[in-house]
Amino acid sequence: MQARIEVTRILSDLHFGDPASRVRSLDALQPLFSGADRVVFNGDSVETRRSPVAHKTDRIREEFLDFTRSTAPGCTVIAGNHDPDLSAVYKLELLGGIVFITHGEVLFEDLVPWSRELPQIREFFRLELAALPAGARETLDERLAAAKRACSRLELCDDPHPRHPWGRFQRTLAIFWPPRRTFAMVKAWYQLPDRAVAFVRHYHPGIRFILVGHTHLPGVWIRSDLVVINTGTFCRPFGCYAVDVSAAQILVRQVRHFGGCFALGRIVAAFALAPTGDGLPDSAGMLPDLAPAP
Repeated sequence: MQARIEVTRILSDLHFGDPASRVRSLDALQPLFSGADRVVFNGDSVETRRSPVAHKTDRIREEFLDFTRSTAPGCTVIAGNHDPDLSAVYKLELLGGIVFITHGEVLFEDLVPWSRELPQIREFFRLELAALPAGARETLDERLAAAKRACSRLELCDDPHPRHPWGRFQRTLAIFWPPRRTFAMVKAWYQLPDRAVAFVRHYHPGIRFILVGHTHLPGVWIRSDLVVINTGTFCRPFGCYAVDVSAAQILVRQVRHFGGCFALGRIVAAFALAPTGDGLPDSAGMLPDLAPAP
């Protein structure tokens, strides 16, 4: 009888509590856990940065953490730029180090190049890097930690969870205004795959799969011997993917939303992994099988 292969499922950018998020109830996520031995939330699960409504932010934070402890199997929470202090985990490696998971803001020199708070974020990141010893600035762990500290220093001036229609309209308008923000978003979408490849080749050679979120645009890109996967977001108007990582394959599936609930949808991409003598997957033997992206 063949032993069951354990599956780690990766999701990102829930933005629970944000009016743009499709996640109105955390319980609606439970169908996405079916068949997974471990669930990874790869950043921006909630908003934890300082704001005028800290009491509301704190309540949403605790609700999410209680949910992960009680409901999500073997859960790992990775910090993002919206929740930089939610977890002390900034990256995760699977399958002997060929799969690398991080939220993704560190791929950009300005962390969030489309942000309204771009000048502050840029300066905070510069200061955090400058405070490090010269040799530490180019190490992966220190750079990730500096990015999270820079994001933590940002104080929001608006309510990140507006429920009044006028507040929601203002927040939506702010996403696209000024026009520089829209241009910066599109540029980030275009640049992300090549930035991800350059990042891992510089900081962590040997990786074959890098999984990120952050820019909210789901996709799968093959760049020579490296596969870049963006799991997208649960926020409107974008879609999202769930990625299953096991010793046998890496499977990218669409996440469907209907009737307030979520479910796993069609396969977007699949990568078979050839076993080696030591039982670990051989990235050189992976056989890409890409289905058309939605």
